[in-house]
Amino acid sequence: MTASSLRYLLKEGFRNTWANRMMSIASICVLMSCLVMMGGATMIFFNIDSILGRIEDENVVMVFIEDDATDAETAAMGASLEKTNNIKDVEFIPKEDAWADQLATMEEAQAAFFKEMSDKIPLPDAYKVTVDDLQQFDSTIESIKKLDHIDTIRENKDLAKRLVSIRHGIEIIAIVIISVLLAISIFIISNTIKLTVYSRRLEISIMKSVGATNNFVRLPFVVEGMILGIISGIISLGLVWGFYEFAIQQFSDLLSELKLTALPFENYALQMLGAFVAIGIATGAGGSVITMGRYLNREGSEISAV
Repeated sequence: MTASSLRYLLKEGFRNTWANRMMSIASICVLMSCLVMMGGATMIFFNIDSILGRIEDENVVMVFIEDDATDAETAAMGASLEKTNNIKDVEFIPKEDAWADQLATMEEAQAAFFKEMSDKIPLPDAYKVTVDDLQQFDSTIESIKKLDHIDTIRENKDLAKRLVSIRHGIEIIAIVIISVLLAISIFIISNTIKLTVYSRRLEISIMKSVGATNNFVRLPFVVEGMILGIISGIISLGLVWGFYEFAIQQFSDLLSELKLTALPFENYALQMLGAFVAIGIATGAGGSVITMGRYLNREGSEISAV
């Protein structure tokens, strides 16, 4: 195919988009609806994942140290914990600080009673350990137990397993929803382009009769589908952004009461725009290829009879 032919076919694709603007608008609206639902669902999943991440960070493992451990042995334990696989953060909690925090939660009389009853702090030094990947929680705990001078370990294995299950469930739901919406988009775009092909079947028949190749006939429709996909992607991003900010304003009081903060959309805008445009192009071009393939394998006379 020569450069002049390619320019002609690209120009035809843009011209056909405007000439068939009613069908183009219908295609854009359908694809835009699917992309907006995808974007909305994606931001919901991102926020849920962020909340789960915060819960995971709070699901710490408390490693209590033996009372007779020396400062050097305590420091060595901390270094060993930091070198242990799948540990994100290690924080030393002196028993003085832990006891002060404990007394602060008590009423004044109760705190004074405990101070008088014991001259010695009844709590051990400890390390607060944050696990990185909860799927490896059990193996990480087993590695920690092998360290020396450990008195006890306090961990919540059940919560870790629940969080892992919830995360997996959310990932599966996200994949299913996005796949279904993408399939619906391709199906509807294909049927919309089918109407366009039907209205121009005589033109296609003539082009095939004079020896036009399949690619020569197909390219304007592919370009048309890509244009519709790009337009849909850009508009969809604006709509998702607007709906997201509106939802945050409406639920701001509830989020404040729950001490939750919604993720800022601008952190994901560029990636979402790229994804929307890519999905739009793939859906538009894919729908065109699928639809045209049903016609271009026939002779021109057969197409005219459709």
